[in-house]
Amino acid sequence: MNTEQMFKELMNEIKGMKEDIKGIKEDNQSIKSQLEENTQLTKAIHHRQEESDAKLENLSMDMHLMRGELSSLKEGQERQDKILESLALRSLEQETELRELKRIK
Repeated sequence: MNTEQMFKELMNEIKGMKEDIKGIKEDNQSIKSQLEENTQLTKAIHHRQEESDAKLENLSMDMHLMRGELSSLKEGQERQDKILESLALRSLEQETELRELKRIK
């Protein structure tokens, strides 16, 4: 093999390597683009998750307040039930007394 043939062969090798490098660079650029897109999607998902967490926290606080209000309403209802029971008993006693007074007349 003479020098000229070796030179041509080396040039062909170099040309092939340049094409390989070009392909690798294109693949690398494609990977970078996909990585950037994935990064943006991840950031968007993270942001939405933070919003969801905040909403869930608000709902949890609202639920806690509603439980407190419900407990207060139950206590008020129990007091009113006792008052109503007392008034009903007093009313029955007064009706009984009125009947006795009418009988005496």
